[in-house]
Amino acid sequence: MKRLLGIIYSDNTEKLLVSSGTFTGLVDISQKRDFKYYDWLKDRDSIYVDSNITSEEVFDFRLGPLAGANQECATYHIKTYGERMLAVNIDQTYKSRQIESLMIGKSFDEAISLAESICSNFAFSHSVAFTQAIEEALGIELSDYSKLLRVIFLEIERIYNHIYVIAKLSISAAQKVYSSHLLYLFERCLSLNSKYFNSTFLKRLKKVGDVKDFSKEVFQSYLEELKRIVNEFNKIYNFSLESRNYLDRLHNTGILTIEDFYNTGFDGPALKAMNYSLDIREFSKTTRNFKPILEEEGDSLARMIVRAKEINQSLSIIEETVETLQKTQPEKPKPLKTSQKKDSGIGQSESASGTITYYVEIEEGKIKYVYISTPSMFLIRAIQKALVGQIFTDFTFTVDSFGAFFCDCAR
Repeated sequence: MKRLLGIIYSDNTEKLLVSSGTFTGLVDISQKRDFKYYDWLKDRDSIYVDSNITSEEVFDFRLGPLAGANQECATYHIKTYGERMLAVNIDQTYKSRQIESLMIGKSFDEAISLAESICSNFAFSHSVAFTQAIEEALGIELSDYSKLLRVIFLEIERIYNHIYVIAKLSISAAQKVYSSHLLYLFERCLSLNSKYFNSTFLKRLKKVGDVKDFSKEVFQSYLEELKRIVNEFNKIYNFSLESRNYLDRLHNTGILTIEDFYNTGFDGPALKAMNYSLDIREFSKTTRNFKPILEEEGDSLARMIVRAKEINQSLSIIEETVETLQKTQPEKPKPLKTSQKKDSGIGQSESASGTITYYVEIEEGKIKYVYISTPSMFLIRAIQKALVGQIFTDFTFTVDSFGAFFCDCAR
């Protein structure tokens, strides 16, 4: 499976940023015919376009930018005759902060802070993808020890994000006791981050060529507390599966098909819920023998199940990696290389909701050009498709199941 991640404009030339598992790089613009979503991705920051569905019975219902169903500022333009959604167009531009433009001319450290500010829930994933791109441009290879640290923090981030998404789904279903427990566990995860790593959302941990280290005792103590959180999650999650009313609200809601993937290009749990995966951890030497968790139904329930199972998978990865870390000798970070010519690099990380990719060009130690491809950018389009045909009471179940953030989409 091949994905178009972005359109790169450099030296007055347009190229495609493409990923196909083992390959991620730039290809000639002539290959754009292979991707049905080239046109909207080229104009990814465009505002609302009318769906052109017209009838005396059909009207444009505008939800947002501030509404109880929205966790962030965004506007849904919904064509409906009163109950069922016939077409949906989402204007995500309210959260745009022009991060890519702000990075231009900045030092690496300044740009890392900007990358982390795009979406706090994916802050570490953004810092990893960005610094990997810089490291490739400079020809820097992370030490084995730093790679292990990177894996640990990425999986920590995945766990609390998955708990948060499942909590949002339970809130939508009015499972008040269950959602209160889940939000408590989410807050516990963030508190542990602050307690052990001095950052609620794992910011300021990744630098170019290095990852902030902590003592082995810190990781061991953290792991013991994290195990208790995951065990408690498993108990209440398994109990929630006994509620037929809850599961019925998620089952057959917001269904996507493989054709929707070819039209939109989304990945992460949304793709895994359709029995396909583009998880880059499969191709990482640090996460050997990684097997993606797959479901088949392609609905909100399947997306939730993938996330719940990945919580336990992530805990196992953290346990194994911490054990390997104890046997690995730390190395001092290599000094940054400097170059007067323009160098470029591509970096990727697997966030809780899909792959984050950065393409950067650097010159004299500064950022000259940057393109950021985020999972939410594609998931927002997938949400538009998944909402079509649904009734309004299924709106939040569909939207929340994707784990997309408008700030991540608008950058």
